[in-house]
Amino acid sequence: MKYRYEEFTWPEIRAAVSDQRVAVLPVGTIEQHGPHLPLVTDVLTATEMSRRAVEQIPAEAVLLPSVFYAFNEHHLDFPGTIAIEGNTFVNYVTDIGRSLAHHGFRKILLVNGHGSNVPFLDVAARNITNQTDAICAMVPWWNLIPKPLIAELRESEAPGGMAHGCELETSVLLYLRGDLVQMDKAEKDMHFQKSEFFFWDLQISSPVFFQEWFSRYSKTGTVGDPTKATLSKGQRFVEAVVVRMISLIRDFRQREIQPRVDHH
Repeated sequence: MKYRYEEFTWPEIRAAVSDQRVAVLPVGTIEQHGPHLPLVTDVLTATEMSRRAVEQIPAEAVLLPSVFYAFNEHHLDFPGTIAIEGNTFVNYVTDIGRSLAHHGFRKILLVNGHGSNVPFLDVAARNITNQTDAICAMVPWWNLIPKPLIAELRESEAPGGMAHGCELETSVLLYLRGDLVQMDKAEKDMHFQKSEFFFWDLQISSPVFFQEWFSRYSKTGTVGDPTKATLSKGQRFVEAVVVRMISLIRDFRQREIQPRVDHH
């Protein structure tokens, strides 16, 4: 059964809408991830995890072509990064959602692979929900990892060891595309000024939202400890995310869109 959006014909899209399938849009970015990981890391992780989930439930979801470019100006001191202005990025993703809603999709899920996408995709999801008849949700894939699994597998310092090109991302890449990982060049890089209020970690949220130029606090483009990464960890992280993403898609698909009530 088809599940890749771009492979459908227009009558098949109409049928997918009738089947109330969830439209899943992976969103990453093209940016440096240290000397050991490829520029496509954030796109690859979001896309492959989404693909593995949708592939298992093709009657319930469709997988859209990924968004490759996003907001990451703070990485531009390292070669390779492609940066898109914030409003352009928000409007672009909003337009994708508006198009899906125009064709009749009522549940749209943005699967995020880039930490700095979070505020922009939150706005885009709200735009889509407010401006169309659809509802749109956004989830960073690392939020779907069960906390007990992190506690079991994590060896890097917390917070900080799982931030960017880190133990987590490197483990996932070793499993998904080990041919793109250069572990001989991986090194621990945790030079940011850590305090009660300021720190970076994908699994431990800082109480303060703040992002400055990456080169001010990273010597290699990495933040964290990729030397703790292993393929076996990556496999367990990916498999756990896929299981929970399937549950999320099914939960979202069953969610009732309640009528608005104007109390003026």
